[in-house]
Amino acid sequence: MAYMNKFIVAVKHNGKILRDTDDVIYLPFGAEYSVLLKNKNSVKAVVKVEIDGADVVDGHGIIVPANDSVELKGFMKGMNVTNRFKFIKKTDQIREYRGDRIDDGMIRIEFRFEKSFNYQVYTPVLTKISPWPNPGPWYWDTTTTTYSDAVGGGTRGLSSGGSVFCCNVCDSPAPVDDGITVKGSKTHQGFTYGHTDVLEESASVIILRLRGHRTTGIKVIKPVTTKTKFTCFTCGKKSKSFAKFCSRCGTYLE
Repeated sequence: MAYMNKFIVAVKHNGKILRDTDDVIYLPFGAEYSVLLKNKNSVKAVVKVEIDGADVVDGHGIIVPANDSVELKGFMKGMNVTNRFKFIKKTDQIREYRGDRIDDGMIRIEFRFEKSFNYQVYTPVLTKISPWPNPGPWYWDTTTTTYSDAVGGGTRGLSSGGSVFCCNVCDSPAPVDDGITVKGSKTHQGFTYGHTDVLEESASVIILRLRGHRTTGIKVIKPVTTKTKFTCFTCGKKSKSFAKFCSRCGTYLE
């Protein structure tokens, strides 16, 4: 899990939250996963999700309600998620066809919170409100089925259990890695229309990286969850997955 500015991002596999080490998540090739977005703030958050440098929410975004969470199960098309996220090995054939990209293996989450002040809601409209701090796509949410816009700015869109999206794309270099995310098995997750208040001008960004090999070059066979325990190969003591060194003998745990 990664935490920043009252917002948490986690990757889940088979319903279990995966452990990250320095923002790196080790996942076996061929594994399907989802992205959990948790808002610990007292106002809504509007989230944009990119994987391997590509927008996976079909130009929309996700509104995560205050003190609530939304699990994005896969690639969005319109108002629905159609296919799960699947992490695969980037083979030589894939490299020759699509090339290596600097943000391969990267999950980038950009989020903004609502501004905390009282506002008046006007009759819903279908045009953009001006001025808008960063003109761009509107947002999707699942908390309501009606359109609504706020004075001085606002959003309209659709989401699921609470969801929507941000505007700008920031450059976040990352090393080329050995795995990419593609469309996996069929699934269905529905989103509905919702709204937010005026958003903060500045956005925060959380980046997680998926890896199919460890730093030693060993292929990942099992994902490391928050419940996983490592066995020290020197003395045999079991340690929790967040431990970097054995508490008994001091050996580095890989």
